[in-house]
Amino acid sequence: MYYRRKAKIIVFILIIILTASFIFIDYRVKASLLELARTQAEIRTMEIVTQAVCDKVVGETEYKDIVYIHKDDQGRIVMLQANTVILNQLMARTTKAILQGFKTSDADQIRIPLGQITGITLLAGKGPRFTVKVIPASQIYVAVDDKFEQAGINQTRHRIYMRVKTRIKMAVPFMYKDLNVVTTIPMAETIIVGNVPQTYVNLNGSDNTLYPLSNHKEP
Repeated sequence: MYYRRKAKIIVFILIIILTASFIFIDYRVKASLLELARTQAEIRTMEIVTQAVCDKVVGETEYKDIVYIHKDDQGRIVMLQANTVILNQLMARTTKAILQGFKTSDADQIRIPLGQITGITLLAGKGPRFTVKVIPASQIYVAVDDKFEQAGINQTRHRIYMRVKTRIKMAVPFMYKDLNVVTTIPMAETIIVGNVPQTYVNLNGSDNTLYPLSNHKEP
């Protein structure tokens, strides 16, 4: 009677240990899977966005299309002014190109081996594969920004780039996760030789307000 009761206690303890171990392993596996899937989904999203923008926008855009360069009688640059009409068209084309990029890659799936989730090098690439699906972006935000930086003696580089924020849904087994992925793509640049202009029109401004150029230089 005593041994039977003791055996029941041992079995009960083992069940608790096994249950706790299963819950812990399940939690760790899900956490690892989610983190790995997030990384892969972000990479895939940036690939789609970059490819779409480079193919449909960047390859057909030059610096002179985006920025007007105003000079004085001596040929010195005195002001840079954004071509807001062209910029708005570029942002609209970008949004359309990205949506098309997601549409054509709708069937793409990312497969992650179970061994890779464990984090053990020897098991990487082995075991059954989990499928991660990137559901096309439900929201896309496009902005054009710029940066000034020193490019040498008496030279300033003016870079223009596009910042795209896409909101996607990542689907993994038994889980869904919303992600915001930000992708920055260089569009055009030029080198300003000599004295830099004291003012320029903000690329993101809607009122053509002039801003001091010195406030937008890289240290």
